[in-house]
Amino acid sequence: MASTIYRLITIVSLLSLIHCAYSAAQHRFYLRLTEQPFVSLPADVVAQTVISLVALIYGTSYLANPFQYIKKDQHHDRTCDEALNCPSFITFENRSKAMSPEFAMLRTLKQQQRQRQTSSRKETHSGRVSETIHSSESTDSQE
Repeated sequence: MASTIYRLITIVSLLSLIHCAYSAAQHRFYLRLTEQPFVSLPADVVAQTVISLVALIYGTSYLANPFQYIKKDQHHDRTCDEALNCPSFITFENRSKAMSPEFAMLRTLKQQQRQRQTSSRKETHSGRVSETIHSSESTDSQE
């Protein structure tokens, strides 16, 4: 029985809100036809809107399922920093380091280091080739 009363309150207040919207649109249309400036809505439309909104909230709050209790957190003794700590999401590769002067210096040092490594690889590779050529010549001459 009580549920039907709350359903009735909800339906009537919803229809009343729709009527308020229609009345507001009709009032604006009337003002345009009579070429009057729009200042505000009539007081009866505003009062009906507020009353309908309060009744709709009241009716729907009783129609909805009963509220559930908020369960106590298992980790209530942890601080925010501990609870929000997600090390898998931490990244240090971002744009801000590209703007720092230290990063520019590190970048040039890394480039120089790469150049040294590539040049040393070429030297060792060319040295090995020359060693293999010299060793093959010496084995040919020994025969």
